[in-house]
Amino acid sequence: MKLQIKKGLLALLTLATLTVNANAQGFDALVNPKINVNLTHPPGLGLKINKVIFNPATGYYSDQIIDQIISDFVNNGVDVIDRENLKAILAEHDLNLSGYVDRNSAVSIGKIIGPSALISIKVLRCQTEQNDKLYVDEKKRDYQTKKDYVERVFIARTTVFLKVSLQTTDLTTGKIFTARVLDYSPTLENRSTKGRPELPSEVAVQEIALKSLTSDVHRMFFPWEERTDLYFMDDKEGGLKDAFKALKSGLINEAFDLSQKNLEFCKNNPQLKEKILAHAYYNMGMMYFIKNMFDQAIENFQASQRLRPGSIVTESINECNRANSLAREMQRVDDKAAIEIEQSNKQTLQTAKSQAANTMTNADVIALTKQKLPTKLILQKIKTSICKFDTSTDELVKLSNAGVNEDVILLMMEKK
Repeated sequence: MKLQIKKGLLALLTLATLTVNANAQGFDALVNPKINVNLTHPPGLGLKINKVIFNPATGYYSDQIIDQIISDFVNNGVDVIDRENLKAILAEHDLNLSGYVDRNSAVSIGKIIGPSALISIKVLRCQTEQNDKLYVDEKKRDYQTKKDYVERVFIARTTVFLKVSLQTTDLTTGKIFTARVLDYSPTLENRSTKGRPELPSEVAVQEIALKSLTSDVHRMFFPWEERTDLYFMDDKEGGLKDAFKALKSGLINEAFDLSQKNLEFCKNNPQLKEKILAHAYYNMGMMYFIKNMFDQAIENFQASQRLRPGSIVTESINECNRANSLAREMQRVDDKAAIEIEQSNKQTLQTAKSQAANTMTNADVIALTKQKLPTKLILQKIKTSICKFDTSTDELVKLSNAGVNEDVILLMMEKK
């Protein structure tokens, strides 16, 4: 019986402690400010590219979509290669580009132009619906007469339905990603109690849909920022308010140094309340979080949690772990891109060396002439080879003095 009473008392004490801590953190939420912390997301497709090629888009409104997306790529430092220039580049390497690019063709293209992607866009639906015959009856109250009445509000509404399929091919690995379907249906409406209002502009609603589409495509190919709001403790005791003031002014390093000093002061002054020490640990964790030093941030958050557990610290720990996971994923994307760039550079160097070794020069023609090779064979060799001839006046004199046939020299001047 005594054992049961002790267990019951222990349970009540535990519950009371948890309740006190929960209430304490609830009070912290009321009296402490929030700060903005940015989380960096990696590109949705896990690619890092410096060049992109667009297949011809199909469907109504496709030109406007392509122009907007290309503008976003260019503004973010990505080279956009149009298909005509790409065909010219591939022709130099005896490759053709058809509408469909399989894995092997993709890798071949990637070896030539470097880390890049081929994007195919198809507009599945672009439709506008307008209706100016809508209305709603709203209950109102006349506060002078203290009577309720019904007022009819006329509505003119414009809705745009935009549905787009986007497929990406990684030209480095040849991987063809599953097509993504992006669907939007923004609406604008005008309201009036004095007759039917004018319909909202179709173009204005299309621009809303286009902006949303461009933003989603951007997140597929580029890192993007997400803002989260978290608490920062600003107690006067322990100097925590000074650290917050520095942080609010954008003085990150000063706020970090002050938070370190505050924590050491609180740890070495036992007369301070445990709450202040918990807050000092928490702020130190937040400063490490802001500096992307996630392991140290978690360590300090956990120290704060042990002293003063609650939802504020739990939320900060969860957000810090999420930021750490995103940072690791971003690092994997960067590492993959670095490897691909190195491989591309090696491939380019090997190709250049191979071309140089197989390129005919003045010296090769002179050597063939000195070896008494028939003129017809030398002419045929020049016609079927990659050539880089110097046909300046001085070099022409050297060729003539070396006994090179006049017909050979004339062909060299054509092929240079």
